Amino acid sequence: METDKLNDRENKTNGDTQLAVVEMGELNHCSRPSTSGENKRSGYLVTLMHFIKGNIGCGMLAMGEAFKIGGLYLTLIILLYVWLISVYNMHVLTTLSRKVQNRLQAKRAPSFGDTVENAFKMSDKWIFRSISNNIRKIVFYNILITQLGLCSVYILFIGTSLQKLLLQYSYEINIQTVLLFTMPLIMVCASLRKLRFIAPLSTLANFALITGVITIMYYSCSGPSSKGTRYSYSKWTELPTMFGIIMFSFEGIGLVLPLFAEIDDGKKFTSSFGVLNFGMVAVMMLNVPLGMTGYSKWGDDVQSSLTLNLPYDHELTQFVILMMILGIACSYALQFYPAAVIVYSDLEKIYGPFNHPAVWDYSIRICICLVTYLAASTVPHLDLFMSLVGSVTCVALTMIFPALSNLAFRTKDKCSFFGTFFDMVTILTAVIGSVTGIYANTTAIYEAFSQNHSNG
Repeated sequence: METDKLNDRENKTNGDTQLAVVEMGELNHCSRPSTSGENKRSGYLVTLMHFIKGNIGCGMLAMGEAFKIGGLYLTLIILLYVWLISVYNMHVLTTLSRKVQNRLQAKRAPSFGDTVENAFKMSDKWIFRSISNNIRKIVFYNILITQLGLCSVYILFIGTSLQKLLLQYSYEINIQTVLLFTMPLIMVCASLRKLRFIAPLSTLANFALITGVITIMYYSCSGPSSKGTRYSYSKWTELPTMFGIIMFSFEGIGLVLPLFAEIDDGKKFTSSFGVLNFGMVAVMMLNVPLGMTGYSKWGDDVQSSLTLNLPYDHELTQFVILMMILGIACSYALQFYPAAVIVYSDLEKIYGPFNHPAVWDYSIRICICLVTYLAASTVPHLDLFMSLVGSVTCVALTMIFPALSNLAFRTKDKCSFFGTFFDMVTILTAVIGSVTGIYANTTAIYEAFSQNHSNG
């Protein structure tokens, strides 16, 4: 009981800001924050829309590149495999969250970090208990790095799209210069400090994304298909890059627990035809056709974002690209918010309280924004950047933390052989995918730099 009281007290003092951050980072894709347990609960359809919205983004537009690397059949198999593991771990998280909540007798469902931390603390295995005090910070910093990685990918998407658009008007500008021109827009998005200003931007972002997807499907399904379509991989050394892109496309696991806490009936979320299962099926029904038709249409010429394969000399395409650039900029504001609050919260604990919090907040936001810009300009390859982020933090959040928490919380008398087996398979997949992905992507980035240097 003393441990429970200490946990509750710690959550109320040191954890409130970070809890709000995670749920906002999970509000990244939500229309409103969850500020208290007394808020009106969401229904099935509203929660489903938020869930789908949180799992689609730039990763979906890179599916054509993933199918180019692995071929139609192998990529589909790996995509289904990763999808099954992701669905399994999402169910694991919701189950653990409910058990932790019941054990703590808490009124509010715990966040991602709280669930993992308490699962480790309540374990009957000393190895998990010994690192329980640090695991919450590790989870939060993985979320932070993931958010900043997403922001950098969004900057790259805006820059590469704008660069190709300017080329149609005979303005040949290198990517670093284009990224520099986009910084005022990005700075404005990063400076939005109030949720009431940020959340409505998701409507514009969703409209732009849906418009882009419809346009891509129209062009990829019209006209002759590429004759060079492969059904298997050409180089096995590129498969880790494909795995990283696929992991990046399943970026919404952090959204699961906040939505699970907000829905009016938990069974609507975890049942066979609940939000989780139905939402993940819908995400797959978007990723697979978009990637397969895109690769079938353009073959080895498919780009790291399918929008780059659209005919930029058409006025309709130019309008759609401008809409998507604006929509991705809005998404940047949504993804940037939780990262800024995490950094501000940690600095305030060390150096605070601040005499001029607004000045500090804006200064921190500008510095973080510059970090995302430097990352984007340093690695100006959209597919490699997405794969690197996917291989590191997305693998940790989607696979490693849920599986380890499940192993930690499972007691000896209720040990399930199949449950342990699935968790071990998940961890093994994560380790292999992460290690090979980091090596393959860093090697590819180094080769790209070497080639650019030799050409320059």
